[in-house]
Amino acid sequence: MKSGGAEWDLVVAGAGPAGCALAAKVASAGARVLVLEQAKSPGEGRGWIVDVERTAFAAAGVPEPGPDALWPAPGRQVMVSSDRASTIDLQRLPVVPVRNDLYVGQLARWAESAGAVMRTGCTAVEPLIGAGAVTGVRFLDGDAEEVARSHVAADCTGMSGVLRRKTPAGWGLDRAVKQSDIVIARREVWSIDRDAARAAAADGRFQDDVRVDRAGAAGSYSIETCHVDISRSFVDVLVGVKPVTGLPGTDEHFETLMRGLGFAGERIFGGGAPIPIGRALYSFVGDGLVVLGDSAGQVIPMHGSGTASALIAADHASRAVLGALRRGAYDSAALWSYCRGFQSGRGSVLAYYYVIRRHSESLSVSEIDRMISRGILAASDVRSGLVPEPFSPNPVALGTKLVRGLGELGLLTGFARAGITATRMMRHYRRYPDTYSAASLANWIKSMPGHIAEQ
Repeated sequence: MKSGGAEWDLVVAGAGPAGCALAAKVASAGARVLVLEQAKSPGEGRGWIVDVERTAFAAAGVPEPGPDALWPAPGRQVMVSSDRASTIDLQRLPVVPVRNDLYVGQLARWAESAGAVMRTGCTAVEPLIGAGAVTGVRFLDGDAEEVARSHVAADCTGMSGVLRRKTPAGWGLDRAVKQSDIVIARREVWSIDRDAARAAAADGRFQDDVRVDRAGAAGSYSIETCHVDISRSFVDVLVGVKPVTGLPGTDEHFETLMRGLGFAGERIFGGGAPIPIGRALYSFVGDGLVVLGDSAGQVIPMHGSGTASALIAADHASRAVLGALRRGAYDSAALWSYCRGFQSGRGSVLAYYYVIRRHSESLSVSEIDRMISRGILAASDVRSGLVPEPFSPNPVALGTKLVRGLGELGLLTGFARAGITATRMMRHYRRYPDTYSAASLANWIKSMPGHIAEQ
């Protein structure tokens, strides 16, 4: 690779799934790659389970999780209304539970084996900017300040967006995450008292090895999931709550749920973090910079899962970075194929569910309950949102919704309108500009359907 005075071809800030996958792919082509990670080891502080669609690893060209990183999937999964009166049988979903910390460690080892240099205990502070372009990263190693000069820098610092937030305003990358676009999630695995759990199951309090997802447990945008596996002696609990004044927060809801089980023992592993659930950035590149993962808002807006999107983004970004290095040009135009590839594919589906999420938040918990009880929200809809893929009901399913929803025409109509707008949004993203110019991007944003274009 050409040097041009830079110490590194690529400096990656953040050794999460996106950062490690990007580093591995670029380093494997012979580029000089440095990864800066704040934690003492990659994966530290990420000790929770993430649900990743099974096809994501092959689609992103990354190693599948090893046996130690996989967690037992439930034998069956259901969604229940907030009052538990109605149930949607989801059977087994096409997702795999993954221990985030262990899989990130696996990806970090892949990156190092490919030739990337991993420096832990190093905190990215800001991008180096010279002549209107990012030329490296300023960081702290303990109390000592250092700089790493590079042709391209990658912001994989999570929701904080340490590098992108300090880029020139004209780049459109410095957007702050709104409080209304944040959900606080906590997922932990605890041991159980088997005898007490068997007694609770015999009393009908839960079904063994069935994951129950309770919609609207603490507000319209909230979820509570519980999977008890008696034979393996664990309970896996997830609570995700969008903070609302006057309502219980994530920790309070989680602790109340655990006390109510009556058979939980000790915490085995887990954790929690804020997750951005807003619209992804319109562009992920600036001169000398690429932005990936949570920093770019590349999560599924309906439930906040971002691992699969981060891995897919790393695949697109790696090809763009390697192309830029071969040409010796590192500006937005040279890196644009990353934006085009992601936004016209995965990004179009994320945009689809951004519209659906906005509609769902306009509903009350009782309205969501009625959508479940009436069959307006069906198993296929839930599965599509988790994978994710656009809703694609067949004529029979549509007819069933119409018959069951006759008493809830307002809800049925609202759901249908949201689906139409979401489809228009998805198609708009698939027409993302092929090449970069500030004018073409501005025109694309201006022509956003549904009057909901915003940064």
